[in-house]
Amino acid sequence: MKKVSILMLTYNAPRYVKKSIVSLKKLTSNQNYELIVVDNDSKHPTVRTLYKLKSRGLVDKLYYNSNNDLFAKGNNIAARLASEDSDYYLLLNSDVEIKSPDWLDKLIELMPEEGGIASFGAVQSAPKRADGYCMMINADLYNKYKLDEHFQWWWGVTKLESQVLKEGKKVIAVDDHEEYIHHFGGKSGKGFSDATGMDVDMDEVKKWFADGDVKIIPHL
Repeated sequence: MKKVSILMLTYNAPRYVKKSIVSLKKLTSNQNYELIVVDNDSKHPTVRTLYKLKSRGLVDKLYYNSNNDLFAKGNNIAARLASEDSDYYLLLNSDVEIKSPDWLDKLIELMPEEGGIASFGAVQSAPKRADGYCMMINADLYNKYKLDEHFQWWWGVTKLESQVLKEGKKVIAVDDHEEYIHHFGGKSGKGFSDATGMDVDMDEVKKWFADGDVKIIPHL
């Protein structure tokens, strides 16, 4: 059975953090995973919530960051904490709700046999791509490329997808996934407003995908 390291970043929004973690632990039937949480310097209510969840055994590894390192560096920190025998890393936002016991198994089944990326969530605007709030990738691919920390927010995920495609691997995204997982979105506030790399040139981004297209599936 494949092992998954779930990488979750938290930044405030304690009610949604609790909902994400509790629903994950309550509903996930596949138990061959670890949950790694990196907190990006949240305020006390979230810090306290995470401490309680860890004490209850709902978080396997918890790292309190002294800075808000945003998405790219935060996930790279979480990846360094992952078990060496993990087959996949799953980037999972902390403002989701798990709705089906087989959500993780379905995502594993979706993974390309030759390696690559599978996600619940798709961006339909050009270039079409997988969203990053529930995105699984082979551990060796992630460790090869990591998220480019110049793109502190979502463009780091986009660049990673293009690198995977350039290597001849596949990227598959499911657009309608409400049966399995709900993404609330935007619950951690505007801490990313000054993130580097947000002024990326869209023509340049489209060139990243010259070596392949993301396959978007309407639903499973």
